[in-house]
Amino acid sequence: MVQEVSRRTFIAGTVGIVGCFATGGVAFGTSLHNTLLRPPGGQDEDALFGACIKCDRCRSACPQGAISVGLLEDGFLNARLPKLNFHRGACNFCADRGTMACVDSCPTGALKAGFDPQKDKIGVAQVVADECMLYRAGSKKCSRQCIDACPYGALSIEGGKLLVDQAKCNGCGACVFDCPSASYGTYTGTGKRGIEVVPFEEA
Repeated sequence: MVQEVSRRTFIAGTVGIVGCFATGGVAFGTSLHNTLLRPPGGQDEDALFGACIKCDRCRSACPQGAISVGLLEDGFLNARLPKLNFHRGACNFCADRGTMACVDSCPTGALKAGFDPQKDKIGVAQVVADECMLYRAGSKKCSRQCIDACPYGALSIEGGKLLVDQAKCNGCGACVFDCPSASYGTYTGTGKRGIEVVPFEEA
C-alpha cells in the first residue's frame, strides 16, 4: 500500500515538473518576440532576462508611476520583470532631473544607461480604431488630447484619420496616458485606449 502511494506521488510529481518546464519553455519562446514594453534601457530582452533580479526598485523609483511588473499571464519568465503601463503614467525620460530614475535605481545594469529619447525607441504608437473616439464619435466630438500630449509632434489628423509618424514617435506613452477613451463614460470593456504603444518590431 505504501509502495502504491509512493508510485502515485512520483507520477504526479513528474507530471507537475514536466508541466512547469513546458510553461517555462513557452514563456522563453515568446520572449524572443516580446509583446511587453520595457523601461528605457531594457529593450535588449536577453540582457534584461539575464541581469534583472526582480528587485522592483525601478518601479518604486519612477516619478511618473509608469513602471509596473509582469504578471503570470504575461508569461512565466516575464513575471515580476519590469514593464511599462501607460494607462498609469507616461515616460518623460526624467527630463527634469537629467538622468533616468529607473536606470539609476537598477543595481545590476539590467536597465542600461545611455538611452537617447531622440534616437532610441521604447516602442511606437498605434491607433486602435475600435476605441478611438475620432472613429467612434466623429471628429467633431474627439477632444484630440493625444495630439496635444505628444512632445515629439508624431500625431496628426489627415482626412479624418489619426496618423502616427513612426519616425518621430519613440513610444513615450504620453498620448496613451492622456487619451480619454476607455475612461468613465467611454469604456467598452477591452481595456484598450484609442491609441496604444506596442514594441517597435511589431509595428
